[in-house]
Amino acid sequence: MKKLPLHIFLSFLLSFLYSFGLAPSDYKADFRKGVTSGYYLGFNSLADEFRELRRSSDIPKSEGFLQSLYVDFHYANQEFNEGFYSTVATNIKPIEHTIYGLTLGFGLGDNPNLDIRIPLSVTDFNVGEIDDSGMIAGIEFFPNYRINQYVAWGVNIAHLNSSSDFPMFDESMTSVSFETMVESSEAYGMNWSGRLSIGRYFPSNDINDEALWLFKGSIALHYHLHNNFSLLPFIRFNYSNGDVLTDSMWVDYGTEFILMPNAPWNFSLGIAGVGGHDVIEEGMEFYLSTKGNF
Repeated sequence: MKKLPLHIFLSFLLSFLYSFGLAPSDYKADFRKGVTSGYYLGFNSLADEFRELRRSSDIPKSEGFLQSLYVDFHYANQEFNEGFYSTVATNIKPIEHTIYGLTLGFGLGDNPNLDIRIPLSVTDFNVGEIDDSGMIAGIEFFPNYRINQYVAWGVNIAHLNSSSDFPMFDESMTSVSFETMVESSEAYGMNWSGRLSIGRYFPSNDINDEALWLFKGSIALHYHLHNNFSLLPFIRFNYSNGDVLTDSMWVDYGTEFILMPNAPWNFSLGIAGVGGHDVIEEGMEFYLSTKGNF
C-alpha cells in the first residue's frame, strides 16, 4: 500500500484539529460583511404586517380600553450563502438559522389606536458543524389613526435584540417608520389592501452602527370564498438605498388562509418566503395566528 506523503498528512491533521476546535465565539462580529435582512438582525424579512387579522364590520366594538388580543406561533428557517461573510473571515462555512417564535399583541383604544407587539423567539444558529441556541426579544409600538374605513396611517417604533454565543449574530435593531394603509371596498367577492412603509433603521453591533433607510411596499388580495373562509395572497417589495445591507432589493411573498374572519375570534394559517436576495439562499416561514376582538 502506498504511503501518504508526510506533508499532506500533517496538513490534513492540522485542518481537522482546527475545525474540531472551533467554538461559536471564534466567529467574530467582523466575519459578517454587513447587515443581512432576517429575524436575528432586528427586522422581519417576511411580510408579518398582513397577519393582523381584520375586524369585520359585523363585529361590534367594545367600549373598553382593550380592543383585541393577538397571538402568533411561527417557525422559520433561513439559509445564507458565502456572501454573508466579509473578507476577514478565515473559516467560511454554510449558515442555517432556525426560529421557533411566539408573538403577543394587544390592540388598545378606539381611534387613534395603539397596537403593541412583543416578539419572543428561541433560535438555533448552525455554522458548518457548530451550532448554538440563542434568544430574540423585543417590543413594537404602533400608534395609528384611521381616517375612514379605507385609509389609515401611523408611526411604528420598534426595538429587537438578538443574543447567542456567536458574536457575528449578536445585534440589536431600533427602527422608526411611517406607514400608511389602504383597503378597498368589497366587490365581486374580493377586495385588495396595500401598505407603504418608509423607515429609518439603526443597527448596533461590535462593528456596525451605520443607520439605513428601508422602503417597503406591499399589496394583498382578499378572496372571500365563504363567510367563514378567506384566502389572502400577498407580496412585498423591499428596497434600501444605502451600502449597509448586503442586498439592497428583495421580495417577500406568501399566502394566508383566514378562518372565521367575521367572528370575534379569527384564526390564520400562513406560509411566507423570501426571494431575489443575494445572500439569503432560502427563507421560509410557517405560522398560526389567532386574534380575539372585544
